Amino acid sequence: MFWIRTLAVALVVAVAVSAEDKKPADFDAKALVGKWSFASGTRAGDKVDADKLKDVVEYTADKITMKTADATFVFKYSVDAKASPVAVELEILEPEGFKGAKAKGIVGMDGETLKLAYNPTPDGARPKDFTSTKDNGNHVYTMKKAKKDDK
Repeated sequence: MFWIRTLAVALVVAVAVSAEDKKPADFDAKALVGKWSFASGTRAGDKVDADKLKDVVEYTADKITMKTADATFVFKYSVDAKASPVAVELEILEPEGFKGAKAKGIVGMDGETLKLAYNPTPDGARPKDFTSTKDNGNHVYTMKKAKKDDK
């Protein structure tokens, strides 16, 4: 009887430890800071042309800056790391014609890979995952940490 109770307790502890191991790691928003290069992108189900993904995006603690051939886009952002998936709020600060536009999104990181999904419409629902279809209208981008010599 003693062995059965001991085995049962050991099994319960093992299951609890195993479940704890499977919890997703805490998201560290500080890991966003730095320069990122686009790896791929999809807008409302349509793949973004590779020539449109040549720009480097720079994240600071509260801003995202993307300089393109046509304009410089600056976004203010905030992260809710306790949400699942991790939520991000975006607001365009520049250029003037887009200033004040807001979007709800999600963000995820796996090592040196960053995924960002957002719905660009003002009243759009926050994406639930990193899929982009014509129906959901989401924009999804995958970025890689830029090498030191990327500009």
